[in-house]
Amino acid sequence: MANRRNNPNEYKFGRNHRVKVKKGKGKNNNQNHRVMSSFGSNHYGNDTDYKSIDLHNSALHQAKERIKDEIRDAYSDSLPGVKFSHGSEHGTAIRDWLRSESFQQFAESKKMTANIWHNNEGTTNVSFGKNN
Repeated sequence: MANRRNNPNEYKFGRNHRVKVKKGKGKNNNQNHRVMSSFGSNHYGNDTDYKSIDLHNSALHQAKERIKDEIRDAYSDSLPGVKFSHGSEHGTAIRDWLRSESFQQFAESKKMTANIWHNNEGTTNVSFGKNN
């Protein structure tokens, strides 16, 4: 019985049906959320010519719509990218969504080449590919 307490996942679906937990790609941030490191690397480039958007006073659902609108506008205007300021303490939900795979899927669905990167925890930059 002590074995069940020490290793509960082994006995979850019966003794002969062990479940192996696979570790996903990426790294854990301080809130144990996954951050995709393949497109969220630090120090990607220069963000001086980027359009800057402040999202400090926005809720997540409002920020998602504004981010999508700003990305579409900047991409159609052939800007090099957009810099989103969301804050490092109260903007974590916005930060996590911007750096998630669902945002990358949004960009791919709009046929955009978008690279997500950040210089610090309070901002997230989205740069566009050369073929816009």
